[in-house]
Amino acid sequence: MSSKTVSLSEEAYNRLKMWKINDNESFSEEVLRLLPKHRDVGEVLRNAKYHLSEEEAEKMKKDIE
Repeated sequence: MSSKTVSLSEEAYNRLKMWKINDNESFSEEVLRLLPKHRDVGEVLRNAKYHLSEEEAEKMKKDIE
């Protein structure tokens, strides 16, 4: 698998690190877990750590859009 180098601010790095499930999870695994393949806010909300009902996810999606 190829890889890319990205630069993050200290704040962005710390925020990303805070969302890791455990120390064994790579940043690549974390990004793939947290970000959907497509810009689907509803999917992100449904898969969030704090699970939302379908209704709550749709309401938040509409509010964001």
